[in-house]
Order: sequence, then C-alpha cells, then structure tokens
Amino acid sequence: MTNNNKLDQLKDKASDLGTDIKHKAEGVKLEGAKALDDLKHSAKEAKLEGDKKLDQLKQDARDQAKDTKADVDQSKENTKDTFADAKTNAQDKLDHLKTEASHKLDEAKLKANELKQEASVKLDELKVQATEKFDDLKKKATDTLNKIKGNDKA
Repeated sequence: MTNNNKLDQLKDKASDLGTDIKHKAEGVKLEGAKALDDLKHSAKEAKLEGDKKLDQLKQDARDQAKDTKADVDQSKENTKDTFADAKTNAQDKLDHLKTEASHKLDEAKLKANELKQEASVKLDELKVQATEKFDDLKKKATDTLNKIKGNDKA
C-alpha cells in the first residue's frame, strides 16, 4: 500500500497544486482585467486630453485668425487713410499749381497788354515821325521841283 499511499499523496499534492494554480490563474485573470481596465481608463484619459488639446488648438487658431484679421483690417484702414491723405495732398498741390498758373497767366496777359499799348504808342510815334519825314521829303521834293522848274523858265 505504500504505492497507493504515495499515489494518494501525489493525487493530493496534484489536487492542491491544481487548486493553487486555479487561484493563481484567477488572481492573474483579475490582475489582467484590472490592467485592461487601467489601460482602457488611460486610453480614455489620453483621448480626453487629446480632445482638450485639439479644442485648445482650434480656439488658438480661431484667436490667431481673429488677430490676423484685425491686423489686416487695421493695415487696410491705415492704407486707406494714407491713400486719402496722399490724394488730398495731391489735390491741394494741384489746386495750388492751378492758382499759381492762373496768376502767372493773368500777369502774362497784363504784360502783353502793356507791351501792346507800348507798341501801339511807339507805332503811332513812328507813324507821326514817318509822316513828318514824308512831309519833309515831299516839301523838299516840291521845292526842288519848283527850283528846277524855276531854273528851266529862266
């Protein structure tokens, strides 16, 4: 019976080992389930954190787009103001040049009228002088002709 005894002992040991293995397997199964739950929880946390970061990036992009749009709008307004100022300055200069040109034209007209008057006076003077000279020449010619006629009769 020693063999039977040994066999019973081995069976008992095997049964005890089987129970231990069963308990350890259940413990490992529980630990695996816990690790899986922890992993799922970590994945959910990571997803939530990723969603938060994505939302923050979207918000930052919207804020940056607003800032950029505001900068562009401000730059556009500045450009409009600069253009309006340049246009006003150009118009002012043009008006000033027109006024100056008008004054110069008026001065030129006055000077032309003065020169015309002077020319008219000088022309009248020259006419008078020419008439006087012509009359003198006529008189001399007549006197010379009369002398010649007088010499011919004598």
